[in-house]
Amino acid sequence: METLGSLTDKLSVVNLKLYHTEDVAQEEGAGDKQVADAKRKISVLNRQRNALIEEIDVLFEGVMEGTREVPQVFRQMKDYGKK
Repeated sequence: METLGSLTDKLSVVNLKLYHTEDVAQEEGAGDKQVADAKRKISVLNRQRNALIEEIDVLFEGVMEGTREVPQVFRQMKDYGKK
């Protein structure tokens, strides 16, 4: 089960990819092939972004309705060489 944090992390990565790919598509002097490739990537990234947003919405709905619990995340506490 995905956590809100992991979904948010994935969403931020996709948003950054979208931002930079849109720059490529709008770059001055970009050739037709470069623009077409960038637009195809933008389309895929937008689908990924929408799917992640939907997953976040479903997680929130389930928590609010009481049908899903917020998953607990356990952090590892490492003691590197301390005595």
